[in-house]
Amino acid sequence: VLYVPEIRHHRFRVTDAGRVVLDLEINPVKKLMGWLVNREAVSDLELDELSSSAWLSMDGSRSILDIARIQSEKTGDDIDEAVRRIVKFMRYIAKRGWIKFKEVQKI
Repeated sequence: VLYVPEIRHHRFRVTDAGRVVLDLEINPVKKLMGWLVNREAVSDLELDELSSSAWLSMDGSRSILDIARIQSEKTGDDIDEAVRRIVKFMRYIAKRGWIKFKEVQKI
């Protein structure tokens, strides 16, 4: 939880409701299928409220623990529950290559 996440996927937007929408690459099969049915192929992923808040909290200086504390304050949950949720979310988006981690610099 002392790792600092940095966003690598910079093609995202924030909706009026405050949710993050990740614009993903459209694979050639989806492009072909869209062309066949005369529709534009769209590939994006809208994050829920907690995930969007965590995504927007990743500024390259906050550790996973810091982000979990912010989430815990917003939801009123126990810090252990917030850490469990954040770690699971971070693993998911790291596996897809949307973020990378760096270690906290020791003072």
